[in-house]
Amino acid sequence: MATSLYSRIASRASLYAGLLQGVAENPRYYRFVMRRGWYDKIVKQLAKHDLPVHKTFYPAKLDLRIMYACNLRCKMCGQWGENGTYFEYGTPRLQRTLELKTIERVVEQLAPHGLQYVDIEGGEPFLHPHVIDLFRMLKSYGLLVKPVTNGTLLKQYAKEVVDCGLDAIHVSVDGDRDSHNMVRQATWAYDRTMEGLSAVSTERRRAGRRTPLLVICFTMTRHNTAASLRKLCQELHGKRLIDVLSIKAGPIWIPQHKGEAYDRLIERYFGRCALTSWRGFTEDYRDFHEGAREAAQTIRDLKAGHYDFFVHAVPSIPLEEVPKLYGDYEWNLGRPHCPIPYAEPTIDADGNVYPCNLFTDEALSMGNIYEQPFLDIWFGKRYTTFRQMLADQGGLLPICNRCCQLTEH
Repeated sequence: MATSLYSRIASRASLYAGLLQGVAENPRYYRFVMRRGWYDKIVKQLAKHDLPVHKTFYPAKLDLRIMYACNLRCKMCGQWGENGTYFEYGTPRLQRTLELKTIERVVEQLAPHGLQYVDIEGGEPFLHPHVIDLFRMLKSYGLLVKPVTNGTLLKQYAKEVVDCGLDAIHVSVDGDRDSHNMVRQATWAYDRTMEGLSAVSTERRRAGRRTPLLVICFTMTRHNTAASLRKLCQELHGKRLIDVLSIKAGPIWIPQHKGEAYDRLIERYFGRCALTSWRGFTEDYRDFHEGAREAAQTIRDLKAGHYDFFVHAVPSIPLEEVPKLYGDYEWNLGRPHCPIPYAEPTIDADGNVYPCNLFTDEALSMGNIYEQPFLDIWFGKRYTTFRQMLADQGGLLPICNRCCQLTEH
């Protein structure tokens, strides 16, 4: 018993020592992601029905969807999953990738105005032929950079992602080997992802560094189970592969009638549009009572456990409210205002700029960076109309209540 207690104390001490080393090595990153002052400031202002004055606000964060293509077909994915909308795209569009010179022109405009952080997404971003050059360019401007990936291509880029100074890498994993491969619909997915994490972790140790921060992101859906999450923790423990396991208690989902209400709203402000992006997330989790209770209990147990990585859960709500998260779409978690149109634009693989990080329909593009300077788009008429529409609705649109921007803060 004494030996076991000593081992737990030593393990916990080592874990926190590693965290402190990471904070000391990269204080800007931790200050940005933990404090989130830019986000909270705008939310508070919007809550007072005080819209920021035109041309007084600039993006603090930029989301780049650098390509549409992906090497997996994950069941729950809104783009390439069972209801995925990218299947409707023609081949020429699916082959597009964001050009580095064009991205750099945007960064040159935004860096002097307080841009701090860039998320790199896809598709699968590591399929981009110049992804490492992109990372290096963004880091040359002093930006914090985090790709979101399925991890299956990390092994071949392990040395480069450490050497170029990435701040974090978020890797999506859906449970233990069997569950993950079933959700990802590929028998090789889990092993390649773990090999990739191992390679980056090894390169990081070889360089004597704690960056990039390695995070596995697990989302509880009807396709995996709480048991698969427990097994994942058991498989990860002791292998020194990651720093954080981030558990999202609740997927992105939209009831059909909410999507239809969104269609009608957009028509009022922008005219009749062909909107498809929300349809990739059409789902109803009101029948997920037992799964939600198991998820809450599993998170409680894992957070109390002793692992060589931190266990973190989002959203930051009492665990007894997790079933409500799945069962009551009307509940907005007490977060009635989305600040993203004022702080965090998304640029898609074809250069279109969107005021939402998740629902990106070409008919709702605010403009295109291949055709206009970014700031002309940011302060343009369509963006102004979108922000006014959001304000007129009280801060959220019908499809917002389970968006990751609302539930992951």
